[in-house]
Amino acid sequence: MIWALLLSLPVLACAAVLAALLARRDAPGRAPGGETLRFQLVGYPAQRVDEALARLDAQIAANDLRLRGGPEEGAPAESGDETAYEAVAASEETASPTTTVADAAGAADRTRRIDWGTADLVVVAAYVGTALHVLSNLVGKVSTGYLSQGVQDHQAFEWYFGASAHNVATFSNPLFSDRQNFPDGVNLMANAAVTGLGVPFAPITLVLGAHVTFFVVELLGLAGTAAAWYWFLRRRGLVRPAAAVGGWVTGFAPAMVSHANGHPNFVSLFLLPVILDRVLRLAERDRRVRDGVVLGLLVTWQIFIGEEPLLLMAIGVLVVGLVLLAHRRLDVARMAPGVAIGAAVSLVLVAVPLWWQFAGRQSYTSIYHPPGGNDLAALWGRATRTIGTDPWASAALSMNRTEENAFFGIPLWLLAGVIVVVLARRPVVQALGVLAVVACWLSLGEEVVLRGQPTGIPALWSLFDGLPVLENVLPTRFAMIAIPALAGLLAIGIDAAFRSSLLRGSGADEGDETARDGTRARREQAVGWAAVAVSAMALLPILPTPLVVDPRPAVPTFFTGDAWRDWSHGGSILAVPPTDIVDARAFDWQLAADTLAFPIVEGYFVGPNGQPDRGGQYGATRRPFSLWLYDVNAANTLTVANDAQRQQFEADLVAWRTDTVVLPMREQTAALRDSLVTVLGEPQQVEDVYVWDVRGLRS
Repeated sequence: MIWALLLSLPVLACAAVLAALLARRDAPGRAPGGETLRFQLVGYPAQRVDEALARLDAQIAANDLRLRGGPEEGAPAESGDETAYEAVAASEETASPTTTVADAAGAADRTRRIDWGTADLVVVAAYVGTALHVLSNLVGKVSTGYLSQGVQDHQAFEWYFGASAHNVATFSNPLFSDRQNFPDGVNLMANAAVTGLGVPFAPITLVLGAHVTFFVVELLGLAGTAAAWYWFLRRRGLVRPAAAVGGWVTGFAPAMVSHANGHPNFVSLFLLPVILDRVLRLAERDRRVRDGVVLGLLVTWQIFIGEEPLLLMAIGVLVVGLVLLAHRRLDVARMAPGVAIGAAVSLVLVAVPLWWQFAGRQSYTSIYHPPGGNDLAALWGRATRTIGTDPWASAALSMNRTEENAFFGIPLWLLAGVIVVVLARRPVVQALGVLAVVACWLSLGEEVVLRGQPTGIPALWSLFDGLPVLENVLPTRFAMIAIPALAGLLAIGIDAAFRSSLLRGSGADEGDETARDGTRARREQAVGWAAVAVSAMALLPILPTPLVVDPRPAVPTFFTGDAWRDWSHGGSILAVPPTDIVDARAFDWQLAADTLAFPIVEGYFVGPNGQPDRGGQYGATRRPFSLWLYDVNAANTLTVANDAQRQQFEADLVAWRTDTVVLPMREQTAALRDSLVTVLGEPQQVEDVYVWDVRGLRS
């Protein structure tokens, strides 16, 4: 905390200097000759009007922001274009008095199509390098190590990738799997199964394994999310350094690094900026059917990757949209037909999967979550996987290591605040500022808690926590909506700095202006790179460190070879102790043995609790045999089963349709082995496991 505050001092000093430079737009400037400069977007000679307007399409020409003060002032405005190109036009704050409509048209065209060059590839390479840095401890250990701070989430998502690949290979229902919790199975749509990535990556999973797929998805998810937002910001016309910084924040903010511990569904957010860009295009063009269909397809794909991130983005878009509507900068009527087409396309494609999710086999209504709001101090605190932090102090402010969804640091908040104040006249800046505040306010949960102590102050989430769908969202995750908001503010601030020298024109004639182009360009670069340096300093407290990787329990050679095939005959294998939320080692057994070739008993998933209300729960409803094995494992002492228990346990094995009970040979499993002997008799030793053949119980 102390060094973060000290770091804030130079950030504030540099930001104040930049603010003073940029603030000169608000006061009437004077040229050396004494003539007062007027800061307006369009200040072109009247004789050039017809020539300039000829280079604009109907939407750009009608934009009232670009024509403010011009001879066509009464032309109807297309507010959708204003919104889409707000950062390009930069309003009155960033334009030169000599800017022509033709220049504005060229800038607008560049936002529609970005030609990628070497510099852009360097930016993307930097994102890939950062992602490799975050995952560096996993490089070369994808099958022998795991992200231990995610508990069992790493293994769970590898299993989901394996389930998708198994369904593809066997032409099975892609929305369901019976490879765990046999024979009842798992509703994949009702779980975060990332089917939208598991199916496309199925060839990699089948050839190289789910461990490799998980690593590749995490790597491309982090880097791809950053690259997608970079592309989006460049499409809005922001200069490359501004877009690069903004993209980096969206891809490697503490929340993204935290979820990389085992939540690829919250890491692979590369479709969200593409969806947002498509929505904005509906306000810019008349190709509503084509753009609407594409929008629907993108939304559908995102639903199969992760529904919750899409919901969070929709809430963020709603907040920003309301602010822009208040400024009359959003033409909802123009966008509505395309959005409706997109919604219809998506609804047709996901109607059956959504029905399956909420009413299909092994579906459930809702699942209880304990209060999961952010500690207020987490908003400006330091995450555990950031440079120079105290991980124990950081851990005290969050639910767990995969849900550090805030932790923006003091310098970033200060710099964002300066940008909001200096560029407050821009509606888009106001909208992003409001979004950051509202998102963080929602993330506090029902009651504001400061450093673990309830304050008694109700938070905004208390108004919405009982609403359908929203009731299943962890409030802490609303802070993730603030990530693109803060990234956008930084990018707009840097972009304004790069354009700041245009605000201080000399007032000379066109010849003098041409002669001074070199000086002005150098001034632009100096101010812009100073803003980049200030942003880099503000981002130092959130610079990520590599994720923690620990060794996996070794997979028995019984499963890495072919020995298991002699003991699997279409029924399940009961791993001892049974698979659950804290012990998912059997997932590695399945993945090693020909990608989920055999099913297992129970597991780690979300399914119905077996009650009439069909509430959700983590893991299976445990049978007596499973509970007994759990108790024996916890006590680590010999427990003798009586006759009544043996009869019940045999009935459980029949219900599970179990072929084989498998116990790895380890010193710490001696009590389990001896206890199982009182139930099933002496086992057979096959390679490095004890095996009980229980198929005869079903005859």
